[in-house]
Amino acid sequence: MHPKEFKKEKVGTGRFSHLILQNSEVLVGINFDEMPAFQNAIADERYQTVVLYPGKTAIKLSEPGASSQLGDKPIQWVVIDGTWQCAKKMMRLTTSLHGLPRVSFTPGRTSEFQVKHQPRPECLSTVESLHQLLIDLNQLGLEHTEGREENLMDVFRKTVEQQLAFANDLEGKGYRKRPYKTPSERNPSRRWRDRPLFFNGASG
Repeated sequence: MHPKEFKKEKVGTGRFSHLILQNSEVLVGINFDEMPAFQNAIADERYQTVVLYPGKTAIKLSEPGASSQLGDKPIQWVVIDGTWQCAKKMMRLTTSLHGLPRVSFTPGRTSEFQVKHQPRPECLSTVESLHQLLIDLNQLGLEHTEGREENLMDVFRKTVEQQLAFANDLEGKGYRKRPYKTPSERNPSRRWRDRPLFFNGASG
């Protein structure tokens, strides 16, 4: 988790995803190459460690043969939590991630994170990405959560609902300097229109 996300986003999706998911751990930083806890984790030979991050060579869970590319060991997932710009920087600086397999999914949904302006419609928040990951892993037979992954979205949607209520409260004292706009009212992000969202690095 990026330090900005850890300090400022008290109801960030990465934070409550960690509280919901068993056997998860949050490590805070930007460059994790010299963080012993992180290095010990990815060096643990009991697991196949992969990064949930897009890239040209990433294993697409929705494509045939994905499960055979993940090996036979239990999978340990590295999930980068931060804004798209921060996540790209974290991936670029943490060189120990560059040699790990990347895994992603084919975008087939639009983010429901209405209170945040996503660079592109297909860009998902951390919790939405984890939810999609669990759906795909269940379809591959690599997870058996029996629908319990929906708790991630239940909490997320309730949080968004509360934030929208605060944003639309004209009499409330909020942090917004301008009136709230729905996603359909916002202008497309010119900043990200022609900029690559993902760090390709040495692994593709």
